[in-house]
This record gives sequence, structure tokens and C-alpha cells, in this order.
Amino acid sequence: VGYRRQHDWLPSWYNQIVDLYTMQYIRGEAKYPSFVEWIDKRYEEFRQVHAIEVATRFRNSGKFESVDILNMHDEVGLMENLFCNYVPGATATCKVIKDGANPAKPNIGRAHEYERLATMAYLHGKLPKYHSAIAAMAEQIKNMAVERGIFKDGDDYPKICLNQTFLDGLLQTEMEQEREYFPEWYERQGGDEGLKKAFEKSKYKLCSMDVEKVWRSKEFFPIFAEL
Repeated sequence: VGYRRQHDWLPSWYNQIVDLYTMQYIRGEAKYPSFVEWIDKRYEEFRQVHAIEVATRFRNSGKFESVDILNMHDEVGLMENLFCNYVPGATATCKVIKDGANPAKPNIGRAHEYERLATMAYLHGKLPKYHSAIAAMAEQIKNMAVERGIFKDGDDYPKICLNQTFLDGLLQTEMEQEREYFPEWYERQGGDEGLKKAFEKSKYKLCSMDVEKVWRSKEFFPIFAEL
């Protein structure tokens, strides 16, 4: 099982999940949730598929001879760690990976903030062609917002973030998990202080665009009209 810190994993998992429901959101069959809304309503559900929870269930089931947790943040890449240290008889594969033949990085996600805004515009009749080029048009909207000075960069939109109580609990959970499962690596990364710095650096991922506020400003209406 591959371990990834929840403050990195949760936004990535959200992006993968909402991709599956894009057409439902565009047809108005379901509300397009922001990351913050999604976490507020479904955190406990999705926490159950995080690596530590999955590994614990597998170990407790008695159905597996062994269950190992691989740290995706380790200095050694995940594929090298897997084939060189865990998969029996994979000497040749291990050598190939060490020689630089790692596969292209999979699962490269993207943020969905402008897709949420564009979906709202589409459902209000202001972006009639949106359904035919979803990701491309959302990216175009972002670029035009920066070019016209609405935002200084693509991430400079009004935000709604997870509350501090939740963030504190998330950080504490990560500390406890890494002290238990990866103690030596954890100390090499600076222990609690190292994790706090990494957490703080990534906190922007734990926020969502305030789409309602952006919509009420009407600043994007001229952009929608051009697309």
C-alpha cells in the first residue's frame, strides 16, 4: 500500500473523484462540490481508503500473508522501492528502474476550480459551448482572468478554506502516523517541525475558490461572452 500524506492525498483524490462525475455536473444532475464542501461532508468516508486505514484493515482481516506500507515521500522512488525491496525475484526489473527506466509519472491531476466556475456559467446560460471542451475552456478562462488583471495569477481567486480545527486534527494525525510507521524517515525530514513546514507550504491546496463570490462580482461575464 502506498502512503501519501493526507494534506497532499486528499486534494488529489478529490480531483480524481470529481472527474468521474463531470457530465452529471454539467447536466445539472448533481451539484459540483468544492473541495472544502466535499471534505466537510465526506471526509470520514474517504479517510477509509487512505493507505494507513486500508493497510490496517488488510492486516486485521487475516487474509494476507503480509501487508507493507510504502512511503511515497521517501527519497527512493516508489517503483524502485517496490521492485527492489518488496517484490521477490524482480532483480532485473529493479536494475532497469535503477538505470533510469522509470515509467512516465501517472495520475497527473489538475485543479478543478475554474471548471466549477465554468460549469456554473454553463448552467446559467452564459457559456453555451462549454460542454464540448471542458478542461480546455476552463484553462482559457483562467488565463484570460490573469491577462485582464482580474487575478494576479491563476490561484489568486477568493478562497474558502477548511477550518482550523480540522487542519489541526489533520496535522496531528499525520504526525502520529509517520512517527509510528516511518520513524527513521520522519526524523530525517525534521520530525514534527519538518512536517509542520511541509503542511504549511501545502495549505493552499486545502482551500477552494469562492465561486459564489466570484459570480456575484460579474467580472467574468465579459470573458464568458467571448467564449
